[in-house]
This record gives sequence, structure tokens and C-alpha cells, in this order.
Amino acid sequence: METKKKLTICLTFKVVVDHGLDPILDSLYKKASKCVKEMLTHREKSSSKYYKSIPCVLAKSLISKYQKNKKIKAVSHLVLPICGDKGKQVKLIENGVRIPTIFKKVIIPVLFPKPITGHIRQVEFFKRNKKWYMSYSYNTPIIAQLTPLSYLGVDRNATGNVATIADCTTGKVMILGCDVAKITENFRNRRKNLQKKGAKKALVQLKRKQTNRVKYINHKVSRTIVDYAKKHRSAIVLESLGNISKKGKAKRYVQKSKWSFYQLETFLIYKAALLGVPLYYINPKYTSRICSKCGRLNLPNGKHYKCLTCGHFDHRDANAAFNISAQADFLYKRTAVDRVAAVGYIDVPLNQRVEEAMQLESSGGAR
Repeated sequence: METKKKLTICLTFKVVVDHGLDPILDSLYKKASKCVKEMLTHREKSSSKYYKSIPCVLAKSLISKYQKNKKIKAVSHLVLPICGDKGKQVKLIENGVRIPTIFKKVIIPVLFPKPITGHIRQVEFFKRNKKWYMSYSYNTPIIAQLTPLSYLGVDRNATGNVATIADCTTGKVMILGCDVAKITENFRNRRKNLQKKGAKKALVQLKRKQTNRVKYINHKVSRTIVDYAKKHRSAIVLESLGNISKKGKAKRYVQKSKWSFYQLETFLIYKAALLGVPLYYINPKYTSRICSKCGRLNLPNGKHYKCLTCGHFDHRDANAAFNISAQADFLYKRTAVDRVAAVGYIDVPLNQRVEEAMQLESSGGAR
């Protein structure tokens, strides 16, 4: 008899640990700090038998996290990891978890926003602003992918808003997020002032604040995109930007904005997987320069796009998002008949228009 394995995805959440457990964690932190220093000094001592001052399960996790990573020379903000060990070390209790080796019978209240499959994979304890937190990771099942009725083009931006989405079937356009360049410039100026004053502690806090700000905005933007795609039964389409930071003008834009495009992409991937929304990639070449009405090649003027052939005027990012949506609509339609009838605002399939655009550009006809 064959059994089908369920596809799962790992999720991580965090909770504040009750203050009554602070003395236990503070004492454990001091002992673990000494052990980690010894681990990094004597890397040959890679067994828990050398670190009897802390629980065996904690010693094994610290060896795996810090000692075996040869890049780590010192640890400033120690994290206390505990491997779940298939439910032996981190036990699931109703509305919480129990870690007998550290807290004995004390239950830490935990909520599971998504259904849990199996057991807790790992927990980690860390201290921030005089508060102890616990992060916990577990597997949750992935919903089967829906069959898309349309394709939602997502144009990620290095200047201006974080992302622009467009659906070539309905003509819907949404501009999401704030101006990434202004946020980066603001933090850059604040960092310069603190560096002049030599405020190292404030610089660390500012870096963490910027990281949290970027993460929050990327979470909000990705949630909006995935929810819209789920509601309208659309597939999400991204440009394949694997080499964007390696060459060309795009590299300068990315370095200037310092926005985490890959983080936004990872958020979209796991949120789409949880809701069963398909996600596709297309070639980004000429998506910002081709007219989404007639298919001719034009140079955008800042954030404005005007076609010199048909007179079509649009926001540059919206024009690119429509091109992304239309190209996916042409490439991923299930039948040849559907592919011939490429939808909406594009009269000619994008791959054919790219070839025409390249010929036009090589002959000097593009402006």
C-alpha cells in the first residue's frame, strides 16, 4: 500500500517568555556564553561531554549552530537553540510547549496560526531590550495550487514605490509600498550623523530599526499581492532578477536604494505556497521599454512612459507590470488556442515584440 507524502513548509513565529522564567534563562545564558567561547577556541572539542555545565541538548545545538560554522570567530548576541528531536525535547501541549530539560513542567503558551504537521522542529531563546523571546519553528501543509484564470504582473522597483502590480485581463493596476529611495536616504543621513558622534550603540539600534522597517514593508506588500491573487484566482508573475546586482544600470539603482528585493521575493514564495497561488518567472528584458499597447520600443523618461508610435502614455512601472502579465499570459496558457489569443492590452505576444524591438534597436530606430 502506497502513502502519499504531504508537501509542507516550515514556519517560524516568536512569543514573549514569561518574566518568571527570566532567572533560569539569564543563568543559562551566562553558562552557555562561556561554553561557546571555549567551543570557538577549541573546535576539536565537538562533543557535548566537554560542556557539562549546560544541558546536553543545548550543548549539541550550540555545537551545530556556532562551533561547526568556521566563519564564526566570536558571538556578540548569543541565541540559545533547542532541537525538537522529533518531539522528545520540545513537547507539544495543548495551547503551548514544554521543554523538560530547561523548565521541567512549566508550559510556555504558544499559538499556531497555521495547522501543525508533526512536531516542533526547533525553538530558540534570545534577549532583546531586557525581554526574553522564544522563536519556534514547525511544518504546516501546503495547499494544492489553483488553476489560474489570469496572471498578475509584479514589477519590483529600485526607485519609487516597492512594487507595482497589473492584470492585463482586467486592466487593474495597484502601486504598493512607500518610496524606498527616501527611506534609504533618511537612514543613511541618520547613520552619518551618528558615525560623526561615534555613537556605536545607537548605530547598532538604527541598523536593527532599518532592518525591521524594510521587513515590515515587504511583509505588507507581499501580503497584499498574495491576497489579491488568491481572491481573483490569479498567478503571480515576477521578473527573474538573479543577476540584477551584478551588472548594468540596474546594479547602480539597487546599490543606491539598498532595498531587499530578494526578501520580498521569498515572502511572496512562502505566502503564495500557503494559499495555493502559483508563482512564475519571466525574462525581464525590455519589459520597461516596450509599449504595452502597440509593442514598439521607447525609452522611458523617468517614471513616465510615452510611446512615440501610438501615443500611449502611462506610468513606467504600470507599463512594465502589464508587459510582465501579458508575457506570462502568453507563455503559460494551457492550450495553443489560448496562446494565439493572447489577452488584453497586448496585440502581439511579448516574445515576438522583443525580437522586433531588438531588430529596431540594432538598426538605430529606437529612441
